[in-house]
Amino acid sequence: MDELVQKAHIFLDILIAAKGGGASSWTLEDLDRAYGWAGFFEQAYARIRSKPEIAERLDRRLKVQASTEAAPLGHQQFSLQLLGDAKLFLDQSLLQNSSLPPALYSVVLHKCGQTLGRQGQGIKDTVAFSQLQSAVQLVGHMRELLHIAHPDMFHSEEPGLTDCYQGKDVELKANALLLLQYIELHLTGDAATQRTKEAIVRKLHEIVLQQYGWETVLSALVLKVAQCEDTSAGPSEERESNPVCRFLLQWVLQQTQHSRRMFEVKSSLLLQVATVYFSFFKAYLTHLVAWGNEMVVSGQAHHGRMWRHRTGEDQYSFDELLSHMLSLLEGAPHVATATLKSIQSLPAPATSPAKRTIWEEILQTHQVISTVQRRNLL
Repeated sequence: MDELVQKAHIFLDILIAAKGGGASSWTLEDLDRAYGWAGFFEQAYARIRSKPEIAERLDRRLKVQASTEAAPLGHQQFSLQLLGDAKLFLDQSLLQNSSLPPALYSVVLHKCGQTLGRQGQGIKDTVAFSQLQSAVQLVGHMRELLHIAHPDMFHSEEPGLTDCYQGKDVELKANALLLLQYIELHLTGDAATQRTKEAIVRKLHEIVLQQYGWETVLSALVLKVAQCEDTSAGPSEERESNPVCRFLLQWVLQQTQHSRRMFEVKSSLLLQVATVYFSFFKAYLTHLVAWGNEMVVSGQAHHGRMWRHRTGEDQYSFDELLSHMLSLLEGAPHVATATLKSIQSLPAPATSPAKRTIWEEILQTHQVISTVQRRNLL
């Protein structure tokens, strides 16, 4: 086992280089050596996993070994399971590494196709994936140079001009498209094994820990539907039966139980997802109801009672809750109607304004009354 751990340390150094600037000086021999090590550890994993006690001890030692460095592989933990997916992890790291010499890129694409076992379609999809990613990196670099040369463009008061130069929305859409292609690549045909599904889940967890990660995942859900159909008609069973949509949606719904960060993205994006996936709409509304039920009266003002969240967190204010509810009421008819009926079913009629629940307070705000009347939701 000691010898295997020593070899694993060598491979860890190779993986760190594959994810970072170390790959910039790689030659073809270095690349072949990296894939040779990956193949060696996948074979070792296949032998060891049938011996639980040895596998557990080795896994512990690998994790301890990697813990001496600060996040050597980003959000991915160095473990026995990673060694079992060594080629897949190496593929992903190199394809996403802009430091890799261009001459080696085509070699990686070919090896990636071999790893997937679908050389024709695999290479075609991977080429499209890498081309889009390269374009995103190039646009980002160009935008940085533009910001340095013409900073006034990013602070213009002309309506619409700032948005033209703000690349966040473009970057989000591009990242969402990359994510969709990544999932489709691993869920199509023979590639849809349990190990590849687990690899997708690990990637999703890694993405949502990054800045705008949840925005990327939720945008991917909407984009996948928009590529194929008109979303204005609302939810459909056929949509949720699409393998990519179903896989991504199921993962997102699993996170709603313990990840409030998901619901801190723009309400406009949450509305888009809720419009096309009824199961997400229910999860979103459940989150808002739980939020409202944690609100308590904190004082009295000239305009009425003041509310605060039981935990004291500023982002869970009355105004923010009202904003989310208004967003849903301004949504598609099926979303607005379901939201209003849900709110109306929550409180019991109060005997006086001083005893109204938070839901009655929301229903009596002039914004909600105006929206309900204007849209004829009653």
